[in-house]
Amino acid sequence: MKVVSVVGPKKSGKTSLVEAMVRSLKGRGRVGTVKSMPDHEIEDRGDTRRHFDAGAEVVLGVGKDGVTLSVSRVGSLDSALKALEGSGVDYAVVEGFKRSMLPKIVLGGIDVPNSIRMVDGGPPFDERLIEELVDLLMTLPDYRSPGLG
Repeated sequence: MKVVSVVGPKKSGKTSLVEAMVRSLKGRGRVGTVKSMPDHEIEDRGDTRRHFDAGAEVVLGVGKDGVTLSVSRVGSLDSALKALEGSGVDYAVVEGFKRSMLPKIVLGGIDVPNSIRMVDGGPPFDERLIEELVDLLMTLPDYRSPGLG
């Protein structure tokens, strides 16, 4: 499973970029998303709903109540990614988790570890940019859980 995280400050266009990438990726395989929601209860509306509406087959939200996949709960980003992988997802687009060690597409010029591409400006995003980002995702190694060595 290929994994990339989209990070940036609030209102920088993260959800819009995730939506656009999911739309582009869904023609290439199964797509799931994980959203960092540290101050929100898990719900099936708002940004999470936008991920589904864009075509993600699995959406996991990581919030104060844990992570939800249907009715299951797991407690970390790694657990969420394992759940996505176990569901047969080919591509995972993570929104947030700027301190993680995942490769990151960065909005808003913030400084984060493992940045692979900075994106200037916000939505709407040019279709060429989306294809470039999806192509970049394709070049990444498959995700390996930190516990697997």
